[in-house]
This record gives sequence, C-alpha cells and structure tokens, in this order.
Amino acid sequence: MVLKTKELLKGTMRFTLCLTRRFNLSLKNSIYCYLILPTFANHIIKKMKALKKPFILLIISILIIEPSFSQVSKSKVDEIKYPNIIKINSLALAYSNASIIYERGIMPRLSAGIGFGYKYKGIAPKMFSVDNSTIQADIDAIKGYSITPEVRYYIKTCDPSILEGFYGGLYLRYTHYSSAVDFAYFPANKTPQNYQSDLFLNEYGVGIQLGYQLMVKERFSIDFLFFGPRFSSYHLGYEFNQTPSQEFLDDLSGRLNEVIDRFGLDYDVNIKKQGSSKANTSFSFANMRFGLSLGYAF
Repeated sequence: MVLKTKELLKGTMRFTLCLTRRFNLSLKNSIYCYLILPTFANHIIKKMKALKKPFILLIISILIIEPSFSQVSKSKVDEIKYPNIIKINSLALAYSNASIIYERGIMPRLSAGIGFGYKYKGIAPKMFSVDNSTIQADIDAIKGYSITPEVRYYIKTCDPSILEGFYGGLYLRYTHYSSAVDFAYFPANKTPQNYQSDLFLNEYGVGIQLGYQLMVKERFSIDFLFFGPRFSSYHLGYEFNQTPSQEFLDDLSGRLNEVIDRFGLDYDVNIKKQGSSKANTSFSFANMRFGLSLGYAF
C-alpha cells in the first residue's frame, strides 16, 4: 500500500498536534516540529542509502544497548507491572508473512521494541507485472525478511504502570526480498532473447506510527496499529545468467516506470549494468505499515 505525499503531510500534522497537546508546545515550536519531521526523515533515508552496513549495525546496537539501558533504569521499569510483551501480527499471516514483535517498557508510558518478519512464500501482485508485447516475466515465489526497531510513547492511559492506550512513535524498517525471474524479450524486428535472473529488493525506511494497545486482564494485549507511514529508499538488483543487452535493460526500465506510474508517482527509474551480468537501480517513495497483533505480557 502506497501513501501519497499529501496524505503523509496530513499524518505529520496529526502527529504534531498530538505532541502539541501532550507537551503544551508553543505555536512556534509546533510549526517547527511540523516542518522538520519530513526533512529529518529524508535526511535519514539518504544516510541509510549511502551507509547500508552501518544501518544494520544500528539495529544490532539497539539490541545490545536496550538491555543495558533497562538495567540503568531498573527503578523505572519496576513501576511497570509487566514490562515485556511478545506479540504476533495476525494480519501479516494473511500475506504469507510470519511476524513477531517484542516490546519492552523502559519507563511508564515509554517503550522500545523490535519486530522480525519472515515471508515464507508469495507471488508478486498483478499490479507489479511488467508483462507486455515486448517483455514477459515469470517470477518465482518471493521470500525474505524484515527488521523493524521502534520507540513508542503512550499518549493517554488510565494506568501508567500498564503499556496501554493510544500511542505515537518512530520506527525504522529494513526489508530484504529475493526471487528468481525468467524474462522473454521480443525486440522489434530482431531475434527474441531469453534471460534468467536472481532478483533482490532491499528497503531502508523511517516512519511514524499511531495506534492503540488494549490490555485484557493486564496480561493479554491487542495492538491496533492503524497509521504507520514511512519514507523508504529501495534498491533493486538483478543477477543474470548471461550478459543482458543494453536495449533489453532500457526496455525493462521503461516497464518498471510504468509500474511505478500505477501508484501515481513520478520517477525516472534507470536500470544500470554493473559488470557483465549484474544490473541495479534505486528509487524512493512512501509506504505504509499497519497491523493487528495479539500478545502476552510478563
């Protein structure tokens, strides 16, 4: 699901209003928050695109630092009755994606967490098809995984010692998908060409999220994540079984641009050859995160 820029600005405004009401921000500071959030997100994406390995190290650092931080803030954690929640995203299962989330209360109203998703099978939606009279593609099952660190602040809750109520937060997203594809290429007035290629798609994103978590008998959680827009940078890579012709790559770029146009976006994707058999391209646009997770607190 793709979110247009206009809708993202509306989401940023809503998030800013929540901050304003919660922390009694002045008009000047509220306007500053509204203006800086999209710019800050874009800046992070550019850095992640240039520094992919450090982005992974950042995720690992969160896993290492968070337990240490919890020890330092043990007195604050003790104020939370059940600071640990393990959740499963039930909506993800409908998309052949197993997703598990760990949330850790740091102090009343504030938590940090990380989610792991594994896509065990799946086919590309028809709207992603590049088939036409010139190029036909047969895509194998898609597999992959995602890592999503996040921070939440519970805006309003009846009992601060329970991780419950409306929340707002920030999250990062790293996704890796892989597949294989068979191309049949029919250039005008030329001999048809056939290519096989391994296909890789990496995503580096940052976003905001709004949701509501309901605790049943203080132990069982129902987490409604209903608004989670993010800005993402995507890297698409091909590894062919033989050297692809430049004409084929140019036509394939045109087909990809047609796919992106279906989302109402205006990008000029250009697949570039890397060596004799590899090719790749990069592009950025907005995406959405949502979910309905069921969990247990301890």
